[in-house]
Amino acid sequence: MGSGNYNAWKSYWANLEITPSDLNQLANYLFEKEEPLSIDGLIQVLTDNRLKEREAEKKSKLDEAGELYLPGNAYEIGTKLRFPEFDWKQGSVISNHPGQNTALGDFTVTEVQFEDGTRQSFATNLLNHALNTKIYKNPDDVEEDPAEINSLFASTLRTKLRKALEKQTEVVRIADTWFPRSLLIDISKGYLNLAEAILDAHEGGPLGIELLMKELELTNESQNLKLLEFSLNYALQEDPRFDEVGTTGEIAWFLKRLEPEAVLEPPVYIRSNTIVPLADDLDEESFKLLYDLDDELSFTNDEINEVDQEDTATITLTYPHWRSGSIPVTPNSNRVLPSALESENVKITFIDKQTQQPISAWVVRPHNYVIGLRDWYEQQNLIPGSRIEISKTKHPSTMLISSEKKRSNKEWIKTVLVGADGGLVFALLRQPVYAGFNERMAIAITDQEGIDKIWQNRLGRTTPLKSDVFRMMNELAKLNSQHHVHFVDLYAAINVIRRTPPMELLEALSANPEIIHVGDHYYHMADQGKE
Repeated sequence: MGSGNYNAWKSYWANLEITPSDLNQLANYLFEKEEPLSIDGLIQVLTDNRLKEREAEKKSKLDEAGELYLPGNAYEIGTKLRFPEFDWKQGSVISNHPGQNTALGDFTVTEVQFEDGTRQSFATNLLNHALNTKIYKNPDDVEEDPAEINSLFASTLRTKLRKALEKQTEVVRIADTWFPRSLLIDISKGYLNLAEAILDAHEGGPLGIELLMKELELTNESQNLKLLEFSLNYALQEDPRFDEVGTTGEIAWFLKRLEPEAVLEPPVYIRSNTIVPLADDLDEESFKLLYDLDDELSFTNDEINEVDQEDTATITLTYPHWRSGSIPVTPNSNRVLPSALESENVKITFIDKQTQQPISAWVVRPHNYVIGLRDWYEQQNLIPGSRIEISKTKHPSTMLISSEKKRSNKEWIKTVLVGADGGLVFALLRQPVYAGFNERMAIAITDQEGIDKIWQNRLGRTTPLKSDVFRMMNELAKLNSQHHVHFVDLYAAINVIRRTPPMELLEALSANPEIIHVGDHYYHMADQGKE
């Protein structure tokens, strides 16, 4: 295959658009099979259909171009012929007459006029000739391997097909499995009410669909069980009482009213409606600094989701996540966290790596956090700035979690106190530390109740970020003789009283002439610099 042909082949599949005809063929296939099919199964059907169409088009073009010239065949006047031995020139038969060669035996001389007007005679009806058995391959022909198509274009086709299927109504989806709506088995409201009662008895769930069907006694042998399962899943999906909380490839149901409050609504400490992506014009060092802070508000959903999978991720806790008992869903953590195509909330279990204690948790995809770790943080004596590690297991919905254990010893770290005026005061104090931590992010909390009151008092009020930055700068500047404040220290401190993404803080610093950047991500107040 020439490079040009191969590139054209790649371009066809890379730029393939899903047509109404494609969708009709897929719907007909599902009607005939009467079984739900995964998106990958549909892609296989789509690919097979397109390959058949391309083969038919190819054959039609070849038929139009003419027959392949073989000496053993006979050709009537007017027949179009292709000649592989002459660089696939094309011509038409204009005459036939008997051949005159005793050595060859009986044959026919066929005169052909080529497209350029030239004429040439060829032997036909000549059975004993080497060219009759020669196999020719059209230079324009591309051998299309379904396995290679899948390897190169499955991801692209998957995205395109999902989008196309979502725009139509004839075929419906559960997770990533599809089936015609009109063929669904009717699931009565009575069964749905019973499903609610069953889940209620299981503390809300989660229950897999097979177990739920068993408890519902939906096992009619006369019916297609896969279709029955799909129909029940669809009925549950369309009922607002139920929430599908399984990982990709695993459907599990939960009662929405029994989901933890922190799943239904983000805790106040991590609540934000603002994503502040890292600016495109950041210098390389600044970009890395802000990226490594691993703040979920720094990334779009596409940036979070378009990452390669890893086995392990290390996370440094900010105050908002430490206080909420959560971890952020970022490109860093999402490399390890289980995926879910449709589920907004995914029920998972962490296993303490040392004690094997199970910890129930939730991945809340709409707001990019994992919740349910508050008690474990307390058991581990963690503080803001502590590092934790999460790792995959063989089961997608189960993960290991651990902290870097240290002997209890006292270290000099930033300690936050609540002043008489209700504001924060920072001091360097020796504090007991039980786990590994990031020195700049670490903050000891001595008055949790007092800080909670600050957050409560701020609800419904808008405090300018500039005011908080000034106060934090002045407090942190007292902790060293140069009165310099590192960006990471300030970011960690400011998030003790308000949810602030790194880029928003950097923009606030850059826009304020009263704060001077002195290099290496250090800042100081202008009046302090004059001392």
